[in-house]
Amino acid sequence: MIPLHHSVEFQHHLWDDVLPQANIVVDLTCGNGHDTLYLLQHSHSKARIYAIDVQKEAIQSTMERLREKAPETYHQVCVLQGSHDTILETYPISNIDLIVANLGYLPNGNHSIMTHEDTTIRAIAIGLQKLSVHGLCTIVAYPGTEQGYRESKAVEAYLSSIDQTVYHCSTWHPINQKHNPPILYIIRRRK
Repeated sequence: MIPLHHSVEFQHHLWDDVLPQANIVVDLTCGNGHDTLYLLQHSHSKARIYAIDVQKEAIQSTMERLREKAPETYHQVCVLQGSHDTILETYPISNIDLIVANLGYLPNGNHSIMTHEDTTIRAIAIGLQKLSVHGLCTIVAYPGTEQGYRESKAVEAYLSSIDQTVYHCSTWHPINQKHNPPILYIIRRRK
């Protein structure tokens, strides 16, 4: 059953449509590695996955999770520490089939270290330019904090402004939940 109450789990159904044939996958915010592991476990054996995070603890947590849960395949993942916008701009990654981002702060980490709208918008813009035709990008934003609210509004404003002849952009979020539930932004490159 598709989980209509949970943005993070809901996006997995979108990923599952892309991953069997995806060659290049980028997790812009690998955090504790849960999404990176999911991406790896649902990708084919020749897929290359790039996992990015600005925090050293996130990189370590992701690597530990991958080594423990996917000892035979974790070599398919290239884990990179740095800002998602800078790495996308400088690292030679192109023809991306799937880009994912789970914005906000590192769960069980320092909540004062959060993604910010300026670097997030820049990362999205660079990533979309590198997205393959029919490639998919999903972004989960968390409007429950002041910073998260600003970031989600900035992401929505940016996505609303991009060329509809090149990208389909949508949002999905529960509308009857308390406490500002996460918002899922979905972008597919048309041409």
